[in-house]
Amino acid sequence: MMQEIVLDVRNLSTGFVTARGLLQAVDDVSFTLRRGQTLAIVGESGSGKSVLSRTILGLLPAHAQTAPQAWVALNGRLLGGLSERGLRGIRGREIAIVFQDPMTSLNPTLTIGKQICEVLRIHLGMSRARARSRAIELLASVGMPQPDARIGQYPHQLSGGMRQRVAIAIALAAEPDVLIADEPTTALDVTVQADILDLLQRQVRERNMAMILITHDMGVVASRADDVMVMYAGRVVEQAPVRSLFHDTRMPYTAALMASIPRLSAPVGTLETIGGRPPDLIDPPPGCAFAPRCRFADTRCHAQRPDLSGDSHRFACWNPLTRKEVA
Repeated sequence: MMQEIVLDVRNLSTGFVTARGLLQAVDDVSFTLRRGQTLAIVGESGSGKSVLSRTILGLLPAHAQTAPQAWVALNGRLLGGLSERGLRGIRGREIAIVFQDPMTSLNPTLTIGKQICEVLRIHLGMSRARARSRAIELLASVGMPQPDARIGQYPHQLSGGMRQRVAIAIALAAEPDVLIADEPTTALDVTVQADILDLLQRQVRERNMAMILITHDMGVVASRADDVMVMYAGRVVEQAPVRSLFHDTRMPYTAALMASIPRLSAPVGTLETIGGRPPDLIDPPPGCAFAPRCRFADTRCHAQRPDLSGDSHRFACWNPLTRKEVA
């Protein structure tokens, strides 16, 4: 049985006013997210992944502009017309985010217990004693050792992995329907990354939430997502169930991301990279944004921008790859 849609995003575009003109960071992005589903959003730095998540949450600076036709509905309720006060009532309660660097997202002047309890008291109306008890339970649920002792500590007294567990506990405190994990393992040691990703995956399953996992690492996506959305220069260039994306890659950019995953079988000292550089989003090229870096590009690719096409597996490419070319 198909789960209910908890997040519906349509025609979302976000730009930033600069001295040189409008920088289009997110350009006409649409997707739906169902309860229990994990959607991975993948792309290089600057592809628009984090701006997309902050647009959904309403966490944009004053110089940002969102397209008037954009549609963001959470549990069937449109977020676009809500005031800042209305959005504060939703953030943390119905949709929450785990940022990539817990040292900057946590308040260094407050104990971790106070930061978790604040969410519980504001959104769930718990008493001080009940919130403290629940905070200890949350820390235990995210694998924090000695949670009753840690609750009185400050962020700087914890390791990077522990701080990220605290950030996850805060995000889960009010039992949101949607969790956004914005590159949650970037600042962590390699040995800790798998534990944090396993923790997120387990929490989604146990709580029947929906999760958006933002990453630049295609290796993370393979075993931890249901669907994948690949972004480049602010646009979605390929979107498919994870198995279809890996076994029938159509977009050359997606293939390039996969090729850049380090492999133990590769010769020592070799690492695949994507040549060239991303386009200027203030003055983008007229055709496919990836064309200057794509070995399959032809005259049409440089002159005319392709739109997303397809049903369950969608891609924006004039010269889509075949399985033989990917292999």
